[in-house]
Amino acid sequence: MSHLDASKLFSVKGLVAVVTGGGSGLGRTMALTLDANGASKVFVVGRRENALKETASLAVNGTITPVTGDVASKESLEKVYNAVASQTAHVDLLVANSGTMGPKAQPPTKSDGTKPSISEVRDELMAVPMEDFTNVFHVNVTGAYYTVVAFLPLLDAANKKRPVPDPKVLSLPRPQVVITSSIAGFNRQVPFSYSYSTSKAAVTHLIKMLSTSLASYQIRVNGIAPGLYHSELAEPLYKIRGIEGKGTSDGSFPMEQIPATRGGGEEDIGGLILWMAGTAGGYLNGSIIVTDGGRLGVVPSTY
Repeated sequence: MSHLDASKLFSVKGLVAVVTGGGSGLGRTMALTLDANGASKVFVVGRRENALKETASLAVNGTITPVTGDVASKESLEKVYNAVASQTAHVDLLVANSGTMGPKAQPPTKSDGTKPSISEVRDELMAVPMEDFTNVFHVNVTGAYYTVVAFLPLLDAANKKRPVPDPKVLSLPRPQVVITSSIAGFNRQVPFSYSYSTSKAAVTHLIKMLSTSLASYQIRVNGIAPGLYHSELAEPLYKIRGIEGKGTSDGSFPMEQIPATRGGGEEDIGGLILWMAGTAGGYLNGSIIVTDGGRLGVVPSTY
């Protein structure tokens, strides 16, 4: 039963991957995990060259290649695609992870616990420039969409190099896109920002649409919906709650906020991407994997 060994079920040996937003946070963790477990090439994409180089410097097997680019620019995405295409003939896994939190746009709160007046609510929300609100959608939704579209030829090329099917052996996983959404797109509460939460709801729907439209091309599309993981994007939320460090030990968060009483750690997201990218995840398509320590189940009653 060697085919059921963890080393086989979660193997990413030889995998060619592209991870946007790979200079920090979840993107960096996923890229480092793929490198550490035998991926042959991992291209990390982002705007900050120094951050991408830092990610590459942390790779234990040296398979990470930085590619500077901006997913919010079609011209930049074309250059990113050409840079990757010049170094590989195919891509097995595309992780569209780039994103922005955007402005803090939520109804004001008062220190005495009283309800703000409608005028105070209006003033607070109108203070956010429209272009700041819209830019969140441009990066999180439009950027993810065009990232997937840009890499379709290399994903399709992965299908064309597949071995002849053997009726006695499980076929290898088809090429896959994984898009990072958020649990913020699933609930009606506003933990930080109207623009961020609604953009992630749109991302979740985008995942479903792409999984359907690309099914006939045998390119899979799945999503990850993380809860609280320590990162540059999430840092403000940790500060608001007075959480020290990365908040990954038991008791870091009240059970009423996160039933697991801690935030997500590198092992959580690393294990998840190995499952999704390996043989064990080969039957996934159109799925949104929630990884939040149970937070989504209690968040409506705790804000």
